[in-house]
Amino acid sequence: MISPQSRSVANFWLIVRHEARTLLRDRTLPLVCTVLILMVGCGLLVGIAQASLRERMIGEVTAHERETQQKNRDTLQSVLAGKNALVPFSNPANPAALAGTLAGRHTVLPNAPLAALAVGQSDMMPNYYRISYLSKVQFMYDSEIENPWNLLSGHFDLAFVVVFVLPLLVIGLGYNLLSAEREQGTLRMLCSQPLSLTTLLAAKVTVRLIALLAVAIPLPLIVLLAIFPEARTIASMALMLSWALLIAGYTLFWFMVAAFVNVLGRPSSQNALIMVALWTVLVLILPVAMNLAVNAVSPAPSRTELASRTRVVTADALREYENLYSADYRYASDPEALSVKNGQIEVPSRMRAFFLAKQRVDEQIEPLLKRFDSQLLAQQRLVDIIGFLSPAILVNEALNSVAGNDSRRFVAFKTQTEAFHDGWRRFFAPKISDNRAMTLDDLALLPQWRWAEVAAAETRQRIWSRIALILALVIALGLLVVTKAARQPIV
Repeated sequence: MISPQSRSVANFWLIVRHEARTLLRDRTLPLVCTVLILMVGCGLLVGIAQASLRERMIGEVTAHERETQQKNRDTLQSVLAGKNALVPFSNPANPAALAGTLAGRHTVLPNAPLAALAVGQSDMMPNYYRISYLSKVQFMYDSEIENPWNLLSGHFDLAFVVVFVLPLLVIGLGYNLLSAEREQGTLRMLCSQPLSLTTLLAAKVTVRLIALLAVAIPLPLIVLLAIFPEARTIASMALMLSWALLIAGYTLFWFMVAAFVNVLGRPSSQNALIMVALWTVLVLILPVAMNLAVNAVSPAPSRTELASRTRVVTADALREYENLYSADYRYASDPEALSVKNGQIEVPSRMRAFFLAKQRVDEQIEPLLKRFDSQLLAQQRLVDIIGFLSPAILVNEALNSVAGNDSRRFVAFKTQTEAFHDGWRRFFAPKISDNRAMTLDDLALLPQWRWAEVAAAETRQRIWSRIALILALVIALGLLVVTKAARQPIV
């Protein structure tokens, strides 16, 4: 005698096979999968293009830095040997000149191995800074690095396809899971058999879910593994696993929404309208509303205030060192004044004033910059707290973390750059103050940039906590569907 459990499993696989044949014959599934392949391909191409662009930028910056270092070394050798014409701002023996842009030193943020999976914050945040004695406001907050229209509209990357487009394909496949059977008169016949609505729904969802995931998950990962060798490490494989679970969980969430709408017993047309309305609320309206709420609860300091305060502080610094800013043109008539004598060099007063004034500007503006950073972190913490209200935000944040283009990584880069900038100034301050000339040994001892990656454990915790929240939403919706299907007949 066949047990009820065995009969239920047999019915499940029977419906799966029948549903797969039906969807293939009416070309619904091939059409949806083709659209998804095109969308995933386009999104992946955009991500690869953006990642390659940033990689090229880093390569050019690094090559320029190496060339500049070699040029400075050659020039310094000539200067120390008395064979080179001396110009104040291009004399590597002058510590004030080398502390400026002459050294060509940069801080760079390398791409994460899976950067192509999501553009994230990388189109808004720089991945390199040119280091000098200039104030932080000048080289860290001075300009945009992307077309403003692109910043407004965003990029059509793979994360966009997953968060925005994939739910629409689920709606197209799932709005009539049960309503079509009821409208065709077959649902009553199916329910007259030893078959539960839960088994019927589970089988229909399984066919559609497998079809979508068979495209959305393997295709990007295969391409990344083929193109980027750095994606073949154990750590990257673990991130790929979490990325796959995110996609699967988010897709299943929307199928659970479709199942719940179907068990309400409404016509297919109403089901479609309800699901589109839910997509609009959950994916479009709710994230915007949450963003407005976060800005209202934890507003960022005014950029106008920063600009005004910077102008005031700069004016104060100019007045403080105005005696050093007096123009001194004697170097044009007496170039030997710039020569190195007994390890000493006369640092032009104007260059000394630049160095001291920029240092004073940073000292005065630092509290306001710290307010910006603290408010950004407060906003991110608030998003983490209320993010469960919007599955789209949960998934988008997690996808950015997997790709290494999330806000926390860029904040860490900015923080490390600020520390390096402070160390750069500390290295040159005593030399400028004591008029000590740079030597070849000093060039070798210049501070070197080393990026310290965000702790992997912190990244994993952030990603897996969002996976857990998505799965919790899926389980909650699944329980609602089972309860509703058991209590209310919809045939």
